[in-house]
Amino acid sequence: MAAGKVPVNHQIVYHLQDALNLLPDLSDQVTTHSFASSTNDSMLVVYLSSLLRAVIALHGLVDNKATIGRAEMEEEDKKEKEKEKDVKEKDVKEKDVKEKDANEKDRDSKDGGKADNETNSETKKADK
Repeated sequence: MAAGKVPVNHQIVYHLQDALNLLPDLSDQVTTHSFASSTNDSMLVVYLSSLLRAVIALHGLVDNKATIGRAEMEEEDKKEKEKEKDVKEKDVKEKDVKEKDANEKDRDSKDGGKADNETNSETKKADK
């Protein structure tokens, strides 16, 4: 169109003129101020909604991080309790084994004393 190869479509030009004629006259200060005020109000709403959306998203992230931290702490506590339980069970088993060994030694020493007495009495009988 600007190069002159395409003819001007007057129908399009008329529609553009009608659309531009519907725009308000911005040379009036009152109209300009009211448009600016209305635009500022709309932009404030958009700004506040964006700010609120960001705060909610950050709250979700912080809450998620706190939840994960609590879960990890609980898991560590469980592991520590299991380790303590295993150590206690191991100590109890070792104690039982030591007591059992001590009881066997006591029995052996008592049985050994009886066996010596029996051997001595048999020897004495044989000597007689």
